[in-house]
Amino acid sequence: MGALRKILAGVLGGFVGGALVGLGEAVVIAVWGGAEDFGVFLFGAVAYGLIGAVLGGGAALASVVLPFLARDGAAAAGLGGGAVAALLALAVVRFRIIRDLFAENLPISSQTGIAVHLGLLAGAILVFVLVRWIVAGWGRSRMGVVSTLIAAVVLVVIGAVTSAVLNATAIPTPAPPSPGTATGPNAILIIADTLRADHVGAYGSTATKTPGIDRLAKDGVVFEKAFAQSSWTRPSVATILTSLYPASHKVMYKTDLLPDGVTTIAETMREAGYRTVGYVTNINVAPSFHFDQGFQEYYYLAPEFFFGAGDSAAKLIFYSGMRLLRERFFAKQKFVQNYYQDAQTVNGAALPWVDRNSKQPFFTLIHYMDPHDPYFEIPYNGVAVARVDTPNPDPSQRDRLERLYASNVEYMDRFIGNLIEALKAAGVYDDTMIALVADHGEEFYEHQGWWHGTTLYDEETHVPFVVKLPKNAKAGTRVKSAAQLLDVAPTMVAACGVVVPECFQGRDVFSDAKAPSALYAEEDHEGNVLESVRTDRWKLILANEGNPRGLAPLELYDVQADPSESRNLASEQPEVIAGLKEDLEHLRALAKSGAVTGQSGALDNASKERLNALGYVN
Repeated sequence: MGALRKILAGVLGGFVGGALVGLGEAVVIAVWGGAEDFGVFLFGAVAYGLIGAVLGGGAALASVVLPFLARDGAAAAGLGGGAVAALLALAVVRFRIIRDLFAENLPISSQTGIAVHLGLLAGAILVFVLVRWIVAGWGRSRMGVVSTLIAAVVLVVIGAVTSAVLNATAIPTPAPPSPGTATGPNAILIIADTLRADHVGAYGSTATKTPGIDRLAKDGVVFEKAFAQSSWTRPSVATILTSLYPASHKVMYKTDLLPDGVTTIAETMREAGYRTVGYVTNINVAPSFHFDQGFQEYYYLAPEFFFGAGDSAAKLIFYSGMRLLRERFFAKQKFVQNYYQDAQTVNGAALPWVDRNSKQPFFTLIHYMDPHDPYFEIPYNGVAVARVDTPNPDPSQRDRLERLYASNVEYMDRFIGNLIEALKAAGVYDDTMIALVADHGEEFYEHQGWWHGTTLYDEETHVPFVVKLPKNAKAGTRVKSAAQLLDVAPTMVAACGVVVPECFQGRDVFSDAKAPSALYAEEDHEGNVLESVRTDRWKLILANEGNPRGLAPLELYDVQADPSESRNLASEQPEVIAGLKEDLEHLRALAKSGAVTGQSGALDNASKERLNALGYVN
């Protein structure tokens, strides 16, 4: 009986220790991380409590074999609670410090790394001592183990009540939107997540069939050389919506929210009298990250998260870890709804809205996710390849993965075609301006890597940009001069007869302003700090020393002679590098000049003169 009592006490103590950490991280997410819902408090208490119960039981079992660890039930409860709280708190705090404060760029062997880890260790010891003392005290009370059980129940109740109260009071019910008063054409912004330009028929692909996008391109204008300012979703979509460089809109890291100080295209169109609605299914642009700014209606078509989690609970470190374990070691099949809602579901939500509101001016964002990993076999059969469980595929799988990716592009394209047909059936296609872009591309081992977000090579930054104007004006035009995702918002706003906000850093591609002769991109993701400047002939890429991706600090490519960027000419062209570095400095200053937080960068006269020569400052 003594052994069983110790194990039970350890289980309960571990639950208490885990629940305390879960509630603590829930507070962090609710206050700083953004939350679409507040189920994180209940989920955090229960999920961390359960894993803590397992670990606490293990600690108590060890004390049965080694009695000096805990000589009675109260000590076993204290041991379980203290050990669990210390271990989980250490893991959670370490992860968040490295990711959120150091942007995943903190070498453990550095002086700062050593100091941080010594501090974490000291903190974990303090947590262990404190929680062990408190929980052991409960165990030694007159009610014994029952006191620890009551504490565990109380923590769960706290989580449940907090979740219920915040969900009921903190998420306002939006007022019904009023009818639009604008007189311009309707506008639809289509974002195709992770769509490479070279996998679109209008951009020369013959292997991947995209009749839907090609039909739009035939009725519109194709910008052959369009490039993203970053190569992963959150900063890139922020650029699309705000016409600001990442250095200005400040959405660079995994925890960044879209600042209230930016002016979005939705806000601009709403102020001009447009009904504004968005349909998204990528968690990176969920309302919890404030991407709903300016939208009267913003529908986040959330995936069906594992373990019963919601949007906020999915931000817990516990969720990420358990999802990783499930995907790598236990899941036999993959289902698209666990990752995102596919194009059929997006259209099922968006097309009825468009049909109901086709008689009044609207601005609609439709974000499709299908080319993004996991790459599913189509028709769906449970077979897919995902970054989460296959971060470094064998190079021999390149052709298979690209075929799967292409089939997912084709699946999405089918529903883009359905969207076009629905607009025609509603009688609004001719009077609607449509812009189709991608936020970034995808890598298939062209530079010994996979996926996206860690390089600025063209396979990740060259994106489709197609604009269908009202009445199909300029239909069939192909533009060879450079364009950027910065240009999407001002182009759409101007095409609708709305005044382009002065804060937009991009240009209306149909205006008299000349196209820039050099394009700037930037990245600070997963420890890879990158910048690039690209002209019609040259591309310079700078990377931080010791970056996780293993990129050279300095790369130069002749993209005319070497479009695959396979031969680094950095050691052969010092004069070219010097000129491009100078341009990069001026473009970096421009990228920071519209900063919405911190100190905005004022351009000096030298920068203004050089940027004017590059086509930026009039």
